[in-house]
Amino acid sequence: MKLRILIYLLSTLFFLTACEKKETQVQESEETQLLAIDTLTIPNSTQGLKPSLRLTPKAQEAVKNWSLYQNISKRLDSLQGVSLGTLKNQLATLIATFDGQGEAAEEIVDLTPDNLETPAINARLLTVETKLKIVNNYAQKGDPNPEEIALTIVDLKNAFQNLNLQINEKFSLTVEEILKQLDQEITDPADSIEQEKPIPKGKPPVKIFKTNQ
Repeated sequence: MKLRILIYLLSTLFFLTACEKKETQVQESEETQLLAIDTLTIPNSTQGLKPSLRLTPKAQEAVKNWSLYQNISKRLDSLQGVSLGTLKNQLATLIATFDGQGEAAEEIVDLTPDNLETPAINARLLTVETKLKIVNNYAQKGDPNPEEIALTIVDLKNAFQNLNLQINEKFSLTVEEILKQLDQEITDPADSIEQEKPIPKGKPPVKIFKTNQ
């Protein structure tokens, strides 16, 4: 009886040891696989990419202290031509920035400049955040596709260009303002006529008056 118990205990011990060893090997294999995946390079894709849109001087002045915008602008170009591991780190930083923006909004701390708080700009900003999280979802896949990720990054960049467009339009002249300027020129043409007069060059002609004899 004692011999049977001893054999049972030894068998159980061997079984548990084997299971633990197998689990360790599986974990090491998974870690090695993850490291190999993170070395994948995300290609630079321009398929469907919109031309780069620069901000006007007034718009640049408006966003210079907007930390959320500046973080996105500086990191967008570093999302391609890098390893998957680097991409994940960049995405984590950007997503954390957006999450911080959301927390600040809940605490009534305004992180968006007052002169940029418009429905159109907020809508484009929300689209940028959505595209960013889509890229992150593709990057976190167990079997990520670099080309597929690159295309989603193009969508993210295009969303940022649309945000730039709305910011520029915020500081551009409205149709009413343009018409007002035209009305002023029509109602007060004297200034414009005076400006259009050619500047005389050289000496003025000499007039000779004849005396009556």
